[in-house]
Amino acid sequence: MVILFIWILLSVSLVIGCIKVHNTIIKGLFGVLAGLCITVLCFVGIFYYLIVFKVSNVDTSVSSDGEYSLTMQAVGEPLFFGSADGQFILKKGEKRISKVKFSLRDDGGNISQDTWHVTWKKNQVEIIICGEEQNDEQFLLFFDGKYKINELNTKYGKTLDELNEIAEEQTEEENTKYDEDGYPMTEEYQRYKKELAEVSDYIQTKSDVFLDSYPDTKYQLEFRLTSKGWPFAVINKKIDENTGAVTELHLLYNESHIDEEMDEYVLQEYYYDSDNTEAASPAIVDFFLIQKDTLKVTDENTKEWH
Repeated sequence: MVILFIWILLSVSLVIGCIKVHNTIIKGLFGVLAGLCITVLCFVGIFYYLIVFKVSNVDTSVSSDGEYSLTMQAVGEPLFFGSADGQFILKKGEKRISKVKFSLRDDGGNISQDTWHVTWKKNQVEIIICGEEQNDEQFLLFFDGKYKINELNTKYGKTLDELNEIAEEQTEEENTKYDEDGYPMTEEYQRYKKELAEVSDYIQTKSDVFLDSYPDTKYQLEFRLTSKGWPFAVINKKIDENTGAVTELHLLYNESHIDEEMDEYVLQEYYYDSDNTEAASPAIVDFFLIQKDTLKVTDENTKEWH
């Protein structure tokens, strides 16, 4: 601020000098210097306005009856990873009820629609703002113009223990290694692979259902994961030469089967059009149980979920 004041005095002095001095060369020099100083002052003034004073609407929420509106505004811009300043404007129709200022510490981030969560209540509106470098902050704006601010013991709606648990899970996932089939190199998933291979071998060598329905079928074992991360394998694939339609046999781990000693796998037939879109709902072929320790397979001989 002192430097800015000195710069203004210098600009004024140069302008006065340009007016008072009669020497053409010196007058011209003063004029050029004054022009440069004024130009710099204009840029500084615009920058200062944008950083400190400029008000812009970020988001607006309206009560369910349409009587009240709440607008979140950004005031200026955060500078060098500092906090961002903002304000809430609560209105009834066109009449302003209250204006409440706030600061957001979000690692230099701007105020955005994701900054707040609004809940309209009978006599007030509740606002929760969230930032990376702060606990959640609650603002209660009452319809009579009063307001109250509370710092909560949560961050992004979660307690410290919940956040630590999520961080540990993310770290564990980041450190997880995967094999050539995309399966995590954990004891659990490598067990699934062994069981899938064992059940698949049983189906194609000992299962009457498979041998009768799929004679002269070539052995196939393609490990995959569902969208939810559950293991399955494609053990057979047929392509209709005329239509290009595809029928696949999927051997899927049944995540709903809870047993300490055995896992359950369901054999299903999947149907696809030539463009790989699903043509019909999958059909159950059979269920199989496998001992976790001995890998002994048992054919359940059923097509019903149980």
